[in-house]
Amino acid sequence: MPISATQAWAEAAASAPKDEVMLITIELIHPVFVENGQPAPIRAVRNTVDVNFRLEDGAPVGGGTVVPFKAIPFEIDYPRIGNLGAEATIRLDNVNREAARYLHDAVKLNQPIQAIFRGYLASDPNTVGQGPYKLILRNVKRTARQLEGQLAIARPQNMRVMREVYDMVRFPSLLQVS
Repeated sequence: MPISATQAWAEAAASAPKDEVMLITIELIHPVFVENGQPAPIRAVRNTVDVNFRLEDGAPVGGGTVVPFKAIPFEIDYPRIGNLGAEATIRLDNVNREAARYLHDAVKLNQPIQAIFRGYLASDPNTVGQGPYKLILRNVKRTARQLEGQLAIARPQNMRVMREVYDMVRFPSLLQVS
């Protein structure tokens, strides 16, 4: 999965200006997440207030539109090698009000939840600054205060590994004989 970031995101990440806030979002999509006959993904932003963001044009639900993301605290552990390759544990706090109405039916369907991560700059809510990264969420457990599950890469066989084209013009020393 190549790291895709806008120039503004890369500059904010490199210089870390105190007036530029980088907001991480997660969107959870599943066939049973439906309201009034329409898909109703759970959208969370790691922030203290709800924020409206514009999704990229190719987004699975609501592409190109401005949608609300609810302020829901979440954290992700450092990835490790698990049953599905690289896996990471994610915890979403106080999400029961959003997920409780769907979780029972989602477990019955036995289909993974699609998780899409995006990064936005608070100064530019209309541009996805980093991502989107598509993962799957499995083994979801609900406690009184949080949801916990395992994130894995959705289709690792479709990952583009190398972003650079290594040729003689740009890297002449690669084919030199010593």
